[in-house]
Amino acid sequence: MSLKSKITLLLHHPSIIKYLLQGNNLKNIRIKIRELNERSEQTKNEKEISEFITSLKQNSSFYIDPLDEPKLNRLCCIEDWQNNGIKEIISELQKVSLYDYIHRKNWEMKSNIVNNRKAGLIHRKDWEWALGIIAMRRFGKLNKKCTAIGIGAGREEVLFYLANYLGHVYATDLYDGNDWRNFAPSDFPENPKRYAPFPYKEDALTVLKMDGTNLEFPSDTFDIAFSFSSIEHFGGENHSGSLRSLKEMERVLKIGGIAVVTTEYILNDKEHPEFFNRRTLYNDLINREQKLQLVEPLDLRITTNTVDTVLDYASAVYWDTSNDEEFKKNHPLVLIRVKDALVTSLMLVFQKH
Repeated sequence: MSLKSKITLLLHHPSIIKYLLQGNNLKNIRIKIRELNERSEQTKNEKEISEFITSLKQNSSFYIDPLDEPKLNRLCCIEDWQNNGIKEIISELQKVSLYDYIHRKNWEMKSNIVNNRKAGLIHRKDWEWALGIIAMRRFGKLNKKCTAIGIGAGREEVLFYLANYLGHVYATDLYDGNDWRNFAPSDFPENPKRYAPFPYKEDALTVLKMDGTNLEFPSDTFDIAFSFSSIEHFGGENHSGSLRSLKEMERVLKIGGIAVVTTEYILNDKEHPEFFNRRTLYNDLINREQKLQLVEPLDLRITTNTVDTVLDYASAVYWDTSNDEEFKKNHPLVLIRVKDALVTSLMLVFQKH
């Protein structure tokens, strides 16, 4: 380390002098420096986001009336859990009385991710599914005459719900047992019933190993294509994987078919290789489409009540991996701070023209 670097370090972290005087070895000093830098970065991020929220609440006061018919193309907001239509669908997806149906004692999960979002708990994933189902209903697609394809569908509960309402549902994902094995287990294609949260029409669900950017189906096949917070993880520069996936949805949809897509959106416009902000959402995705058009204008406002629910990333992970229901009741998982970014779910509903 150069003399200039040492001086800079001591100016930023004078407490390190104590460790130098104590004769700590270089390895321990480096560990301490890393801890101090991480703490400093976290404090900086928290201050920046606090200032952003204060400014947002002062200059962009926004509220959703839960009695209104929910709009589709928008951000997740805390008031949605008071909307009767959304609440009813979430309740159906959380059929606690049917928990005994699944052979949960036979699960062989590789971690403690449980995803048991019971009634009364607020989690943005339930909002994604419920608003997606509302979109399908609104466009007359939630019936036995229609078929759907799920992209990056994993083992999500919504697959079993849709199998009870549609003619057929094809769930696709890599199912390779790697990074996403807790959400897309390798045995799911052979035995989806093992993961079903409630009884479903078993002959109406087919699970296939398939790349979401290369769907192995003919063009103009489906009435619905859906993907819930998956396309942002498909890789490539400038969200090229997300765009390829959306282009594939466009191809396999029939004319008049709808694509129901949720993705991660950064409220305070930070840049991220996976998540979208206002600029990348339009430049890398929406403006690159031709046949798929948004069914209504996009509203990127978020309510002032929602920004009061921010959870840091570590708390969000704890929410998803623990059985601490008291914590979950008191901490809605809607808006998450990931380092210096405020992230929530964004719904996009397109129709093929």
